[in-house]
Amino acid sequence: MTAAARFWKKIRRSEADPCLYIYPFSIQSIVVQFTIVFALRGKSRPTRELSSLGYRLVNIERNENLREWYLLNVNPLGRVPTLTSKSFPSPLTDSLGIVYWICDQYPALLPKEHQTEICRLLSELNDHLDGLSSPNPAVEDFLTSHDITPAHRQALEYKRDRHRKQREIASMNLSDGYSMTKQTTAFLTEIVQLRDKYSKGGTWIFGNAIGPTVLDAHVVPFIARLRDISLEELVPEQLARYADRILASSEWKEVMGQRATVWDPSMGPIDELRM
Repeated sequence: MTAAARFWKKIRRSEADPCLYIYPFSIQSIVVQFTIVFALRGKSRPTRELSSLGYRLVNIERNENLREWYLLNVNPLGRVPTLTSKSFPSPLTDSLGIVYWICDQYPALLPKEHQTEICRLLSELNDHLDGLSSPNPAVEDFLTSHDITPAHRQALEYKRDRHRKQREIASMNLSDGYSMTKQTTAFLTEIVQLRDKYSKGGTWIFGNAIGPTVLDAHVVPFIARLRDISLEELVPEQLARYADRILASSEWKEVMGQRATVWDPSMGPIDELRM
């Protein structure tokens, strides 16, 4: 059985513990999956938690993330990815929390000598991605329905209000004239500077001696998404070459196969996709 076939077999498991709830075309889900692949393929033996991790598909195209079971039992913000475990006091409901949990299992992904730098950049990128998210009109459709329970209605209202507040904060954090495009350019320029300082022509941001880090696991999917939404002009040439090398790797193919990072109906139903 190929690695891709094993992954898709795992994604069908709904009773796994721990369990990662994902949508295959969510950039945050892709980032977390890519981080996991680096951890599992690392030099150290994976922990029991990582090696036994299961996956569950949350089909956002069918608004499964807005269903009562998901909002009440998994993630009150209706987001993916989310990581659940019997050992957690509550689910990990944001991608940064999940990748830091993975780094706890496999510390090589967050080397101590670069930890402060990496964490700052991940926080910046995460805020940037949150600012790009748009309200889901299906929330209001659900709220106008008379066939939902009071608990489901309350959960939907909570999600709607929290998202509005986060959008307001994201708008306030963008100073006058500092657009999302400028924010992306500034972030990628800093990655170029890190590669110039540390990589010395190697594959990874901090060089081949350090190897892949959680920052690589974020930057490469981000570049892939920019290309898929026709914003490749924002990617510096040096980073385009860096990304091309990693996007051709077996690690990336284990996560995405030959697919783009954006779903298109021509791919067929998401529930029937094969890696």
